[in-house]
Amino acid sequence: MFKILVADDEKFIRKGIVSILSGNLREEVEFVEARNGLEALEKSRTETPGLIITDISMPGCDGLEFIQRLKEINVNVPVIILSGYENFEYAKKAIKLGVKEYVMKPIKKTEFVELIHSYITDIRQARQRSREEYLKRSENTRIMEKLKRDFLLGLLKCTSSEEARNYLIQLEELGMRFDSHLYMCVAVQYKVTPANQEYIDFVVKNILDEFWGLRLDDEKAVNVVYGSGMVVAIFEGDSQTALLEQKKKLVREALSLLKQYCKTEVYAGIGDIAFDSIQLHVSLRHAMLAANYKIFEEGTGVCAYQDLEKGKEPDALELVKRMKPIEDINIFDMLDRFRKLAYSGKTRRVLKVLEQEYEEVQNHINLVMARKQAGKTVWDEKYKSFSCIWSVGEAGQELKERIELLKELCDGSGNVNEALMRQMLDFVDEHITEELDLNTVAEKFNRTSGYVSTLFKKYTSGGFSAYLTGERIKIARKLLEDSSIPIQEIGELCGYNNPKYFSVVFKKVTGETPRGYREKLISR
Repeated sequence: MFKILVADDEKFIRKGIVSILSGNLREEVEFVEARNGLEALEKSRTETPGLIITDISMPGCDGLEFIQRLKEINVNVPVIILSGYENFEYAKKAIKLGVKEYVMKPIKKTEFVELIHSYITDIRQARQRSREEYLKRSENTRIMEKLKRDFLLGLLKCTSSEEARNYLIQLEELGMRFDSHLYMCVAVQYKVTPANQEYIDFVVKNILDEFWGLRLDDEKAVNVVYGSGMVVAIFEGDSQTALLEQKKKLVREALSLLKQYCKTEVYAGIGDIAFDSIQLHVSLRHAMLAANYKIFEEGTGVCAYQDLEKGKEPDALELVKRMKPIEDINIFDMLDRFRKLAYSGKTRRVLKVLEQEYEEVQNHINLVMARKQAGKTVWDEKYKSFSCIWSVGEAGQELKERIELLKELCDGSGNVNEALMRQMLDFVDEHITEELDLNTVAEKFNRTSGYVSTLFKKYTSGGFSAYLTGERIKIARKLLEDSSIPIQEIGELCGYNNPKYFSVVFKKVTGETPRGYREKLISR
């Protein structure tokens, strides 16, 4: 609502102005009154008025002094001065201070109301223009940032010199130049959980942007979210030693900061030096391979590609070949081979084969199920990519559960999973009023969240979230029949601590707000 501050030491004049304006203005306005200049100054700070009407002569701090002090505290509000006598010097000072109008008392009611109306209209139009300009700038900034990200990702992924040059030209047009002699990519990875997935990528990138900015002086680093759970940093420099050794120390400091503020596991892989920005994809590939070394270590760490032993070429596991026919899959044998390879040596070649075998198995499972489940929505094609795996055991568990689910859905036998599903449904029903998510259920039954998600999609009509919401709303409907229970308390009893969110969810499911639903019950 538009606010007008009226400052005058004479009460009947102050009240008269408020009465005239409130009774005749077409706009809805809130009035704030001040009895002197000092009080007006304080209320200008606390009430943030859109327009100030002040008497020129007041005790303690007159109108001109009041306006001068407004400027000193950066309160930029249009001011209209009221004066009981003509004084050319006062008028000159007022104009110099930026006063918009110098109105003589007694006030001519009609002219005064029209004057204030015109100011309110102008101020509101100016605010609207300002909002529109801000939104336009924000949208332009958003589009620019998206273009930068798209071009950076293109540059990092492309292997063609001509394609890379095109990306460099496009980035330069957006104000991002790559003109150093040496480059290095760092893949910063972090655990994404149901609790942090909505914000973690944004937060990690912002922390890294600020940290590099504070620590790199004249050197440059560019960060880009490569995918959920990974930010890639591109460092530039003129010295190989500075890039490799100094940046390794800097990356360790950054990871400590990320772990402290993001409360999650973090790991970084440092790629080799690229002697041309066109070769960034090679440095990135090496950085991502080095980051996968985290499956051999626990906790926060940094691994440089150049520090990894190359090692002997391991025998291919050919796990996909061992998945044909599906009914004869020996899961224990497959996982045993995978683990033996993982523990045969912590080398580049072992890491490369592990990732290749893992991804091939996952893609094969998706391919088989896409054929088997054509036209159905039971199969959840998403799986954890190898870069999101944080231990050999986790990789084995992920493969085991996906292969088990594949076998069950292909041969139609579901006795084991049906029993597990009943247990999970009982657990959800028992803890329906508590904070509950897919990850909680998965941890309780020692399964991955992807596995639990697929089971819920198979055995319930809409998956885990739909089931949980549906059961909570059933309870809410029953409780709303008792008018003695406050609606906020009902939300809490159903697992929604935020009453606004409870209302939104309830309306989404039922088409009515909780209050509207209760009133409808009472009126019957």
